Amino acid sequence: MTHNDDDHKWVTTKRKEPIFFTVILFIFQIFMIICFAALTGYDTNKNYTGSENPDEFKGGEVQERVNNFYGYFRDINIMIFFGFGFLMTFLRRYGYSALGYTFIISALVSQWSVLLNGFFEAWSHSNKHGEFPSTWEFSMDSLLQGFFCSGSVMISYGAILGRVTPLHMLIMGIIEPIFFFLNVFIGEMNLEAIDVGGGMYIHLFGSVFGLTVAWFLTDRKSKECTDNAPSYSGDNFAMAGTLFLWMMWPSFNAAIAPLGEPQFRAIANTFLSLTGSTVATFIVSRLFSHLGNKLDMVHVQNSSLAGGVVQGCIAHMNINPGGAIAMGFIAGTISVCGYLFITPKVQRKLHIQDTCGILNLHCIPGFLGSIAAIFAAIKGLNNPNMYSKVEFEQIFRAGDSQASANLIATMVSIGLGIVGGLLVGFILLQLKKIKGLKSKEYYQDSAFWILPIDYPKDVATVVALNNAAATSEDTAGGDDEEEGVGKEHGAVEMGQHNRIVQPKQDNKYHKQLPSDDEDDDEFKQEPI
Repeated sequence: MTHNDDDHKWVTTKRKEPIFFTVILFIFQIFMIICFAALTGYDTNKNYTGSENPDEFKGGEVQERVNNFYGYFRDINIMIFFGFGFLMTFLRRYGYSALGYTFIISALVSQWSVLLNGFFEAWSHSNKHGEFPSTWEFSMDSLLQGFFCSGSVMISYGAILGRVTPLHMLIMGIIEPIFFFLNVFIGEMNLEAIDVGGGMYIHLFGSVFGLTVAWFLTDRKSKECTDNAPSYSGDNFAMAGTLFLWMMWPSFNAAIAPLGEPQFRAIANTFLSLTGSTVATFIVSRLFSHLGNKLDMVHVQNSSLAGGVVQGCIAHMNINPGGAIAMGFIAGTISVCGYLFITPKVQRKLHIQDTCGILNLHCIPGFLGSIAAIFAAIKGLNNPNMYSKVEFEQIFRAGDSQASANLIATMVSIGLGIVGGLLVGFILLQLKKIKGLKSKEYYQDSAFWILPIDYPKDVATVVALNNAAATSEDTAGGDDEEEGVGKEHGAVEMGQHNRIVQPKQDNKYHKQLPSDDEDDDEFKQEPI
């Protein structure tokens, strides 16, 4: 079988897109440098001197905060740049983009977030004290807020993975943080809602934002694109991302929790909830999978993390260890069912193509956690003896109106996610006129990356080669012919989730798997 070499030539981009991308990124970086130099400063000197005697110098308050926060800073740093990046490498021809865009946009957002967080904190300070600070202190809290905002943007990226250009990602990375910190300003700084791990501000907001943008970028060709499919090696790398996120998630939820018992509960509840969602994932995926009751790596990579998301708002609260496991189990169950039953309907009925399934990993568990926080607030207000006096004041900052504050913050998070998503989605749709992806450029790196020679071929070519090999093996006869293995069994087709479904007998690389009543010794797998 012959193939046209033009089918495999790397697509060259038009000149406009790289010029717009590099110029905007360069100007924005210069803007960051100027603003950091003019508006930010480190913690004041008094915090650095624990004693006037140099021999007794212990680093003061700042050193104490470094000791308390750096472990969390390191873990969340790994989550954002490694965990989220590798989690999205499952697509067979999109690994460079998944890792590269996560890298550059998270770095950009981390800078931008320091300024935005400082601005809204200064605004909040002026509302309470009548004075707008001329400079904003730069601290460990500022760095952590940058990571949290980057996480929200990466969640949104998951919905549109494979259908965006670098310019699209740059625009979203600049605009979305504005809405993120506006949401934090309303919910955290004014309403004083309970949300220790970003269940509302990060997961719910980021997922609603991303799904709204995805509505603009979904078309028939993107839904039918065969490159929206995983590879075996890609799934393994994505699973590495999952494991790092899973291990570090307790730090994510505990980083800004009040010290002492609340911080310990945040770590313990998150871990227990993650174990519950993992158990639920394996149960539900095995029972209800559409492909012969087999485990689906999509579910394992994503739904196992739902327990961390559902604890986002209330991880530091006294919800009982059994309650934490139960919440994780429920979130994991609903998440897997979402991948199996809800996502296909959303794509078909609402025309929202959610590449990574953020609806099931972030949106639904985040919403469940937000609702759980309302009930936990009601219970805590009615039973204040569940907490010490100091804990109660730290957690229930809104007092008797805590439950209503959380309800309003939940609705605001959803509303701002929709409004911001509509704005960014409209802008990205207009940017297609500058350089939009062609249908043959969806879900692949070739449009924007220099690629090695072993870059995977397109699915149509792989299927044609495999079917040709199976057909030629049929013609040659032999044992396979006697067993009645023909083109019908040798053909490769696309199944659910655009996974390549291998038939009862694969092509020449693998012989047929033995049935239950056959002797296992007769089965031998030939090397590839």
